Amino acid sequence: MTDKKDKPKAAARRARSDSTGAEIAASQAALAVMQPPETVNISDDAMKFWDVIILSRAADAWTGNDLMLAGILARCYADIEKYSVALSSSRLIKDEKGQPKISPAHKIVDDLYKQALSLSRTLQIHPRATQGESRDQSTRNEMFADKRNNMAQDEDDQFLARPDTH
Repeated sequence: MTDKKDKPKAAARRARSDSTGAEIAASQAALAVMQPPETVNISDDAMKFWDVIILSRAADAWTGNDLMLAGILARCYADIEKYSVALSSSRLIKDEKGQPKISPAHKIVDDLYKQALSLSRTLQIHPRATQGESRDQSTRNEMFADKRNNMAQDEDDQFLARPDTH
């Protein structure tokens, strides 16, 4: 017979996303400023990508491992930007015979894109995870286009209430 003391404790359950507790936790998490873990070196260039990555998920949904992967993804995006700027003048270089060939930097950017896509999937911050199914997104896009067109047509009507965009 086992003693109740020896029984492992079950993991704490997360609050339902529609509960008051979840609402309070989200409010508290929204105030948090998340920094990269010390185990991942992130340059100033990569920090601008860090902020975008971190804001794509609820702050309390990030684990330590997720934060390390997010740091690697931020570095990946910074490298893509760096190599893309280098390639902006030309994707072709000349070989020793003077024949044009694709720059090796092009292959590096391609590999970095693949790595970024894989990390985004792993972190579940890709468009399907953050925006939902594409069929739902197309409905939102149509609604947006309709509202934008209506607003443009009614631009001269000063009596129409407009949403505050600031």
